[in-house]
Amino acid sequence: MFLNPKAPTRQPFSWVAEYINGTYLSEFDYVTKQENNFYDIDRNSLVRFGLVGDGVSAYFEVLGGIFKIAGQMITAKYVVGDTAYPIIGRPILYNDIITYKDAEFLFDPKVAGSGYNVITQFNVGYKVKLDFDDVKLNFRAICQIPLQQRARIEFRLVSNVDLDGKLVIYRNNREVGVIDAPLKKEVGGSINWELR
Repeated sequence: MFLNPKAPTRQPFSWVAEYINGTYLSEFDYVTKQENNFYDIDRNSLVRFGLVGDGVSAYFEVLGGIFKIAGQMITAKYVVGDTAYPIIGRPILYNDIITYKDAEFLFDPKVAGSGYNVITQFNVGYKVKLDFDDVKLNFRAICQIPLQQRARIEFRLVSNVDLDGKLVIYRNNREVGVIDAPLKKEVGGSINWELR
């Protein structure tokens, strides 16, 4: 499904859940165009989850949480001194999936009934709890696809202890970003990284 990224409706992107048995559930049925419910997704049988449309796919592998966006594989580590905490790519299920759309309501205040909604951004990702013995991290990664700008990924971390670390981002197994990212105990920190 993600190798042939075609949305079933005029909406630029639609979510797709791909299952272990080779079947899938899409936001809109490819034949009837009827909308499916996000809450009907079987998270225990997921293999991949993401967005398709405009000839592009942005998804992640549920086992390991590795993003695959427009042919690029994205992983990340949180590094403190000589210790690296793999936040993407651990052999666990990243199946607490997230998807939503950002929208605006546009209208002419001088013309009654002129308002309409327009989607400005599509979002897909997950949240996961990562346990590294004494260090526990709550991690969320959301791929954001705005309609008139470059895609980016929001990385959000919350730690159970103070950490003076760096977020290291990899594209196709090559380091492409190192960002200072100190964390205070129980205080969330977010970084938006633009896909280049």
